[in-house]
Amino acid sequence: MPVPLDERGEAGPAVVAWLRCVELNDGSGFRAALLQTTGDGPPVSFCFARSERGTESDAGFRARCIRSVLRSARPSLELVIGFAEELPPALLLDDLQIGVPVCRVRRLEVAAAVGSSASDRERIHEDWLREPPEPQSAARVLFDQLMAKFDPLEPLRRAASGLREAFTGSEIDRLTGIPEVAVVVDLSYTGSDVAVHYQKPPSARPLPERLRRVLAAPPESASTSWPTQLEWVSELLSFQRIGVRTLITNERLLLADDMGLGKTVQAVAALRILRANRAIRNCLIVAPATLLNQWRGEIHKWAPELQAIIVRGRFEERVWQWASESPLKIVSYETLRSDSDIRDGGPLGRCRWDVVIADEAQRIKNRNRTSEVLKRLDRVRSWALTGTPLENDEDELASIMEFVDHDPSGGRRRYRPGLELRARHAMLQLRRKKLEVLDDLPPKLTTTLELGLSHGQRRTYERLEREGIVHLKSLGSEIRVHHVLALITRLKQICNVDPETGESSKLDDIEGRLTELVAERHKALVFSQYVDEPFGVAAVAKRFERFKPLVITGAVPSDERAEVIRRFRSETDHRVLVLSLRVGGLGLNLQEASYVFHLDRWWNPATEAQADDRTYRFGQSVKVNVFKYTCLGTIEARIEEVLRRKRKLFDDVVDDVSLDVSSRFTQAELLELFSLGSGNE
Repeated sequence: MPVPLDERGEAGPAVVAWLRCVELNDGSGFRAALLQTTGDGPPVSFCFARSERGTESDAGFRARCIRSVLRSARPSLELVIGFAEELPPALLLDDLQIGVPVCRVRRLEVAAAVGSSASDRERIHEDWLREPPEPQSAARVLFDQLMAKFDPLEPLRRAASGLREAFTGSEIDRLTGIPEVAVVVDLSYTGSDVAVHYQKPPSARPLPERLRRVLAAPPESASTSWPTQLEWVSELLSFQRIGVRTLITNERLLLADDMGLGKTVQAVAALRILRANRAIRNCLIVAPATLLNQWRGEIHKWAPELQAIIVRGRFEERVWQWASESPLKIVSYETLRSDSDIRDGGPLGRCRWDVVIADEAQRIKNRNRTSEVLKRLDRVRSWALTGTPLENDEDELASIMEFVDHDPSGGRRRYRPGLELRARHAMLQLRRKKLEVLDDLPPKLTTTLELGLSHGQRRTYERLEREGIVHLKSLGSEIRVHHVLALITRLKQICNVDPETGESSKLDDIEGRLTELVAERHKALVFSQYVDEPFGVAAVAKRFERFKPLVITGAVPSDERAEVIRRFRSETDHRVLVLSLRVGGLGLNLQEASYVFHLDRWWNPATEAQADDRTYRFGQSVKVNVFKYTCLGTIEARIEEVLRRKRKLFDDVVDDVSLDVSSRFTQAELLELFSLGSGNE
């Protein structure tokens, strides 16, 4: 048995031991690390060991591994700190002789850690083995000083990084498989020797240099509450400062602020502080293609000293972009998926990311290749940004949480709808609503306008509906959901514009309102889920040509969209911007507009809310008016009634209910829209 740590004789400068013990991905055993630092943070020594699974219990494996590294502890050790989930109390009390105070720590859930002001410290839950140290004891004073730092558990992350670095050589891996054998690296001097129990593998000779780089303490500024050496283009609001602090002090976070509260700015500010404190070296930002330029612009504005590169273009260009030394790389979800097989210098090569940010994280709500590529990235921090972490059902939230709640040992956590998911979600989500944090935000008035179809529209609509129902009945048992959805789409398009006569009660109403608004020098956004004539964005732009409208759809290249936005903001001649809902509803800041028109209703309320919040967001100074159109006596009104009933299923999970008609309606519910039963009689 090892000698108790408080009976080793001579004393020296106070040393803190940061203890990690993680299970291997394949379940074959455990790896342990003991990072010893001074109270100020510089590393003194690092020890690591591996215990392979045999016939004894899991507790025995852990005990063997931890016992190996604790034997290297220095006589001047005052305190041992480790994560509660990695250090079962029964294991340490029964199987190990530890004479110095041992504290098992864990963070409280985010809601408790944030507090009510930007100056709140992160709260740490303490669980002392045996009795906690006396209030005036050296161990207690040292612990309180450590926990008062800005990022108090940062050395535990360093210990995990050192553990990963240590096992890069096969010789080291084989050596540490021997029971009771540990590798000890002295970090208190600049030599390159490595002291090993029994032998010194040649491949381990460069290890001290690598470990000193990985385990180096961050500069003193990292322990302050807010780096004073940084200048900011403008002052962040108090809730944004809380968001920045929460990002910095949490390796896993779902930042789910209401749309328009500046999630991008908070993330950029957090990256800047971490980089200034040398806590991170690189970061990967994954975002929709339409937002790549916006991210680069926000980085230039809020962190001008940070170099950011967008990974895009031809394959040959992307290869060197991945390999560049730029600390911040920005890439679209599509490009990340396409480049997932690049090994040298690519996202899935040897690179370990200090931070991976998934912007508009609802893009990974499905477990497809895109989300799997993102979840496989080797990373220290996982931050997801989205105002709508759940659009259709809890399984989408589970997929996002699998990215956020990454396994630090490199494995994968799996979540399913249920109490465990909701409990973990509550611990890792930070969400603030506009009306809770923006006292001066003007009101938003949403009006649903129920219009009758024009005479020509009604005639065309009723004929197509009759013919469609006859067709559905004729299919009998062969009827499928896509048959019903095809009819719904055709009927919804006629509610926009009659393709035969060009009549549109909706466009007539919008045109009358725009005539008055433009005369009063207001600006407006008009959204449609359809793009081409005669039903969508192209039809709207043609109808309102006298207002000199600008247009943004998926057909407009990303670089050109920025110019369209600039013209809409700055040129007084262009007071109407027509956008496709899918492209224009994400990431744009359009506070210059104070009126929003939804030509047709998207059956996902969260998507509509995202579109509204292009203008109803931080920086808006006047009341925002939103108009949504539904045609009486049509499929639009019937679907709205079904959605109203289904919204209640999701109210308890998230604030914003979102349903996708194509994936969330059952076939029976779709048939009900046309008064057709399952028998089609």
